[in-house]
Amino acid sequence: MQNSEVKIIHNKEVAPGYFLLGLSWTPKRVRPGQFVMLRVSDGLDPLLRRPFGIYRVMPGQRGVELLYQVVGKGTRILAAKRPGESLGVLGPLGNGFPKPGKGKKIIMAAGGMGIVPLYPLINELKDGLLLFGARGKAGTKVIKDFKKLKCRIRIATEDGSAGQAGLVTDLLREEVTPDAVVYACGPPGMLKAVSVIAEQADAPCWVSLERSMACGIGVCLGCAVKTRTHEEEAENRLYKMVCSDGPVFSSGDMDWDAI
Repeated sequence: MQNSEVKIIHNKEVAPGYFLLGLSWTPKRVRPGQFVMLRVSDGLDPLLRRPFGIYRVMPGQRGVELLYQVVGKGTRILAAKRPGESLGVLGPLGNGFPKPGKGKKIIMAAGGMGIVPLYPLINELKDGLLLFGARGKAGTKVIKDFKKLKCRIRIATEDGSAGQAGLVTDLLREEVTPDAVVYACGPPGMLKAVSVIAEQADAPCWVSLERSMACGIGVCLGCAVKTRTHEEEAENRLYKMVCSDGPVFSSGDMDWDAI
């Protein structure tokens, strides 16, 4: 983990409301699924850093890129940043995705910005099926980079304007088999459904949870999630921190009714 002041290489809008941020930051090792905490302002507003998934390492190890959506004050400030300006970066943080095991059918399910941690995973594994869900055709523009990778892509949109009409979980039901391993990231409701589908198919499933974080290192306890546990285990094992114990968890360990 490094705490650094780094320069912005680029910060370009790649789809309406979606930006690709390039940083001149070269950590020694980045695992797919890890994230960083960014300080987006030099002042006290906003005071806390914001978590962002690491999208990819730039060619030639020139830095890393973060893909983000403008959704609040912090990301609006970030979207206004220009090349040459500096940002405070803490990372890489989190555990990242485990490898699938030999001979496994690799299925990745993403909803919306949940595609961010799956890009470096597909890029590393050089294999896999990506199932992507969005509300409409406009939301599918963020997966254009995936079309350059060695993976098959299926799309579901809620309004039927692109791909198959329906939800990404509809696609997963069609594709999952006992010899598959499922990786997923997206809204809690989607991840709960993915977990149920994978469990019914007897397929292992790893989920990357999205949570608001204040510290990113497990100190503030602001991103605690409840897990399933045995009665003989200590009470404090019921809860884990998304930032330091995750953000990737086995879906079967999660208490989805409490998330």
